[in-house]
Amino acid sequence: MSGFLDKAKEKAKETMATGKQKADEFQANRAQGDLYKQLGAAYYAEQRQGASHDEVSRLLAALDAHEREHGPSTGDSPSDGPGPVGLA
Repeated sequence: MSGFLDKAKEKAKETMATGKQKADEFQANRAQGDLYKQLGAAYYAEQRQGASHDEVSRLLAALDAHEREHGPSTGDSPSDGPGPVGLA
C-alpha cells in the first residue's frame, strides 16, 4: 500500500510542476502579446499622429528583453505563416 501512495504522491508532484510551467508560459505569452499591442499603437501614433519614435524604441527594447528572458513565443517563427502582407 505504501508503494502505491508513494507513486501517487510523485505523480501529483509532477502534475503540479507541469501545471505551473504551463501557467508561467501562458503569462509570459500574454505579457508579450500586450507588448506587441502597445507597439502597434505606438507605431500607429508615430506614423499617423506625429508622435515621437521614443515609445516605439522603448517597446522594441522591452520585447527584446522579454524574448531573451522567455524565448520566442509559440508560433513566432517565420515559417509558421505567410508573414506581413505584401512581403510574401
